[in-house]
Amino acid sequence: MVEINDLKKLARDLYFNRNLEFDGVSGQDALRNAIKDALGGEYNVYSWQKHKYDVFQIISTAVDAVMPTLLTNQFDGIADIRTVALGDKPLFEVQDPRAIRVGRVAAGANDMRRQTITNKTFTIETEWFGAAVYAEFDQFMAGDIDWNALVDRVATAFVNHLQAKIAEALKLSYTMLGAKDKLEGKATLDALVSLAERIQVKSNAPVAIYGTKAALSKIAEMAGVNYFSGTMKDELNQNGYLNVVRGLKLIEIPQAFKVNSDDFALDDTKVLILPEGEKIIGVVVEGDSRTIEPENTTRNDLQMGFETQEKLGVSVLQMKVYGMAQVA
Repeated sequence: MVEINDLKKLARDLYFNRNLEFDGVSGQDALRNAIKDALGGEYNVYSWQKHKYDVFQIISTAVDAVMPTLLTNQFDGIADIRTVALGDKPLFEVQDPRAIRVGRVAAGANDMRRQTITNKTFTIETEWFGAAVYAEFDQFMAGDIDWNALVDRVATAFVNHLQAKIAEALKLSYTMLGAKDKLEGKATLDALVSLAERIQVKSNAPVAIYGTKAALSKIAEMAGVNYFSGTMKDELNQNGYLNVVRGLKLIEIPQAFKVNSDDFALDDTKVLILPEGEKIIGVVVEGDSRTIEPENTTRNDLQMGFETQEKLGVSVLQMKVYGMAQVA
């Protein structure tokens, strides 16, 4: 029987390497063998009914191993992702962006205007979301179900859901920003540099520009491709955008699709200006996932199913210092 920690590593490694070998067999066979062991070594209706929740536990463990890694790979540059125990409410702390005022003290008096140094802390509410998957019973009886494909589909479904939520949060944050911290209408390069300088002064930290490949490519157009050196043109052709423009780093946020759609989730017309290392989105994955039998348990189409549920929350850390600009 595969141990829990070994199962987590197997699921995570198998997602990124389909040719993985584990204990002398392929990674896919290793996961299939773990499922078979949980079923008491038999593929039939009775073993499924008797041991299905042991299988569900394996599925939940595998999903929990894969999903945070996928999410971190996608949004680590802009999102503070917390995985916590069920019932825990992590505190997100935001430094007060106001500078400390230095006041003149009159001779013979101690009267000076003071500004309290404060930090803001808050929690993010979470709620349950579910993703259901079905498989043919005939495949199950023959031992032909591709279990790692099912696990990957569930993990990817949750990641897609969070990607869509993050995209919504970013869109909302643009409307909530003060007029001086955003550029509406198509920005010019001079205006973008000026905004970056403003955010750098406010945060007292170097800043970078974050966006999708399509969004960052618009900044190269602003800079005037005709004036680029041969090296810069090669860099643009290789990456789709320049790594640095007027001293500002450009960092790509990988694009994603909306759930059950081939439309992009992230806005290709806007970029973020963030202090390097700053994260303006908070994401909470609360507790282990739970896998149960779907409510429709009286199926007559010879299919078996499971529903995996995750408790998730997403929010914009609105007190953070950042800017946004429309580039198209």
